[in-house]
Amino acid sequence: MVSLISTIPLTVSADDPSKTYFDVGMAYVTDERLDALKGNGVTIEDNDTIGYGLLGYNFSPNLSFESGVLSGVDVTASLPTGDSGTLYGKAYSVSGTVTVEAKTGSPFFFGLKFSGESDPLGINIKAGQLFWDVDYIATGSGTITYGGTVYNGSSSAKFKTVDGNDLYFGIGMSYALSNNLSIDLGLISYEIDNSDISGYSLSWVRNF
Repeated sequence: MVSLISTIPLTVSADDPSKTYFDVGMAYVTDERLDALKGNGVTIEDNDTIGYGLLGYNFSPNLSFESGVLSGVDVTASLPTGDSGTLYGKAYSVSGTVTVEAKTGSPFFFGLKFSGESDPLGINIKAGQLFWDVDYIATGSGTITYGGTVYNGSSSAKFKTVDGNDLYFGIGMSYALSNNLSIDLGLISYEIDNSDISGYSLSWVRNF
């Protein structure tokens, strides 16, 4: 599990009247949700670039509340004919060529950020709750049998849908360009559907 956002803005100083900030950025992540499908002839694309935006409010120089949304992470696995195994506790088998996609909606989150004051560099840690939903979709010229039900890939069949929430955590470093502007670089990690997602992010932060 980890942070959905690993970047975090530089906390404003005590003499800075600005309490609210906006953080927008991108993250490059690795998603392990389809790793259970690994095998001979299986090709998994488990990296993706996502965007996010959040609003934050500084309760004090060292503690902030954040809430925001990020774009969904999409990963795919191309399965050859005859492939079979278990995915999330249910048996599957493939006839023909099928691509399985784990398509996440736009998760939203809220949490706290803890910051150490320094100028111009700052280090911070954040944690909170992430709310997500995922559709598992089969496409292609073949079929996939999942949990005893046959799904036709030619109709982009949705064979599993799940939603939930998990904790996220992150650590980041910020560089202040001015009293109201900073650039953040961070490590991110969180969990969706019992699978780890982690990576790094870069963002621009504006206090106002």
